[in-house]
Amino acid sequence: MIRIIRNFLKNLGNSLTRPVTVNYPKEKIIIPEGSKGMLHLKLDPDNLEIICDTCEKCVEACPQNCISLKKSSDQKGQVVLEEFYLDAGKCIFCGNCVEVCGKKGLEMSYRYQLTEYEREGLVFEKLDLVKQADFVIRDFWSK
Repeated sequence: MIRIIRNFLKNLGNSLTRPVTVNYPKEKIIIPEGSKGMLHLKLDPDNLEIICDTCEKCVEACPQNCISLKKSSDQKGQVVLEEFYLDAGKCIFCGNCVEVCGKKGLEMSYRYQLTEYEREGLVFEKLDLVKQADFVIRDFWSK
């Protein structure tokens, strides 16, 4: 009998509190600081080129093998990032690729809505992964 009363009071208390879940399309959830979302390639703010130096540490660190890249040589003999692919369907958003990047050319964003009808829609190319925000315009005269 005591168990029944305890469960009744517990259910009564739960019915008076605000629900934990949200009505998704109408309400957006607040993403906490430090959350890991979609991967982005960062650009150098000075020349707007991708920071990646094609060391392939991110490819080796990925436990799901969802990152692949292709490099080539330019006319000066320097190695250039030609293609960069991320298969977000396989990605577990662990952040290992960001941690091992020596140039800090990768970052995790807060973009978490990655639903697609077809599996091919979850494979992102280099231009899809370039993040063109968070640039600081450097003032030439402030030096």
